[in-house]
Amino acid sequence: MDLTKKMNWIKKGRIWSPDETSVSKCNYGILPVPIYLKHLNVIRVFFGSADKNMNSRIYYIDLNPENLNEVLFESQQSSLDIGRLGTFDDSGVVPSCLVKQGGELLLFTVGFQRCEKVPYMLYAGIAKSQNNGITFTRPHEAPILNRTPIRPISQGAPSVIFHNGIYKMWHWYSTDWINVKGKLYLDYKIGYAESTDGLNWDMKDICCIEPDKNNNEFAVARPFVLFEKNIFKMWYSIRFVEKLYRIGYAESSDGINWERKDHLVGIDVSDNGWDSEMICYPSIIDINEKRYLFYNGNDNGKNGFGYALLQEK
Repeated sequence: MDLTKKMNWIKKGRIWSPDETSVSKCNYGILPVPIYLKHLNVIRVFFGSADKNMNSRIYYIDLNPENLNEVLFESQQSSLDIGRLGTFDDSGVVPSCLVKQGGELLLFTVGFQRCEKVPYMLYAGIAKSQNNGITFTRPHEAPILNRTPIRPISQGAPSVIFHNGIYKMWHWYSTDWINVKGKLYLDYKIGYAESTDGLNWDMKDICCIEPDKNNNEFAVARPFVLFEKNIFKMWYSIRFVEKLYRIGYAESSDGINWERKDHLVGIDVSDNGWDSEMICYPSIIDINEKRYLFYNGNDNGKNGFGYALLQEK
């Protein structure tokens, strides 16, 4: 894909939205993460959906790879449940990234735990599946990115690729809670970590991308990274003080030093409808020489998720 020029994403509409009458899923369709299962000839999209108590679990739908608007199957049972009481994801878990490892799928997650003085704590977790994601199990109950002296608040939303013999991760981290128009938010930035096995991570003291305060930003969150033609390419979510999330884009030759190229991203909010107020949480998948972008719309995915097709110029 030639991304030296501005991308031209053609929106194809919303694929899935919550069923208000459902017992198991009644709120949100957040953080869609697709994977193409060639032997099944389906695109399986994992996402988080919350129950009536706002405890999120991970579900999936299967899409026709020839027509992504056609839902072939929708799971009724969660692929991954909330964590055990007292663990970092006992109030909810959502997907962030998938990596194939032999016959297994590694699912990197964000775990939620409610708090008293701040709204919640968020940390990155991991789960494994040997049945194409129908069910996942946790290899352990601890977060894979924990508190450190330089990052005492939060680490989460991993994007992982296997590159040059090691696992490389880009993730958001926070060093403070900030007050924006009377509400508390985490000051998301994007950091970097490495691993030899995908389970144990060395978190680097590196800030890859941070909010541009001159542009009225206060958070840069949920990266999604590809390596293509010797370039690391990152899509991410930008939160502004005066407007809600938008999608940004950056490039890097080494995965550490990034140049923001938000002007090339080629997708914005619609004039009306489910994604007219915000777009966020992008994930990319290539199928049959076509590139698709999955994303959430208004209210951080309360109205579900949709996709766009990259139109080559």
